[in-house]
Amino acid sequence: MRTTRLREKIKKFLNERGQANTTEILEHVNSTMRHGTTPQQLGNVLSKDKDIRKIATTKRGGALSGRYEICVWTLREDERNPGLQG
Repeated sequence: MRTTRLREKIKKFLNERGQANTTEILEHVNSTMRHGTTPQQLGNVLSKDKDIRKIATTKRGGALSGRYEICVWTLREDERNPGLQG
């Protein structure tokens, strides 16, 4: 699978934080991985991974782009593990 390392990185981050929005996840991945990812690829991984679920949306306001919604993500209950190694 092409996105295995990306999925593992996201799950570890969400396990530590509990929940995070798409922008926070993107910033974490791009600052800790050598090649990072694009917003489009991240959105695909988040929406299609069975272990990650969307729990809410929140409004964001940008100076140039106006107001827009951003998703908040968390791990499914059965995937949370305080001893997750990675």
